[in-house]
Amino acid sequence: MFNYKFITSIDASMFRHKLPKVKKDWDKFKWRQETFTVHKKTKTIPLIFDKDGRIDNPTYHINYDIFKSEIEYLKDVYNTHIGSGFIIRAILVNLPAKSKIDNHIDDGITLNLCSRTHIPIITNEDVLFTINGEEKNLKEGEIWEINNSHKYHSVVNKGREDRIHLIVDWMKA
Repeated sequence: MFNYKFITSIDASMFRHKLPKVKKDWDKFKWRQETFTVHKKTKTIPLIFDKDGRIDNPTYHINYDIFKSEIEYLKDVYNTHIGSGFIIRAILVNLPAKSKIDNHIDDGITLNLCSRTHIPIITNEDVLFTINGEEKNLKEGEIWEINNSHKYHSVVNKGREDRIHLIVDWMKA
């Protein structure tokens, strides 16, 4: 089974140019950092997210409206390139410069049933994503399906700028 699957590329600037509108919100949502020690150095802005890991009827958070047209565009991209479905989770995740997410294993019904994708919005050549020993530097705007369920994975940002990914979980219909 694959670790990484390249889906397609989009213009990441459509998200990047709206990030200043949510800059004040990076420190508001702490549930992910407080619940999962491995994510303590990250910051999260939920767009579509539920703490219970549900697989239907997702909650749309206030910042969703800022990115609504971009998320709607992504739905069309995913329907075309992954298959018919819907977004069950979409979160912006900031991994600050000179920090890392330690090696860990994710689990949960959502991960086992959906296609988890990462879209680098802001990144640099010194960001490495590792799954089961396979390292990749994901480029801005690339959409990658990440198969990290039941697999050790980690991320390191040795760069001088924060890395921001949009993580999208796509439930196939």
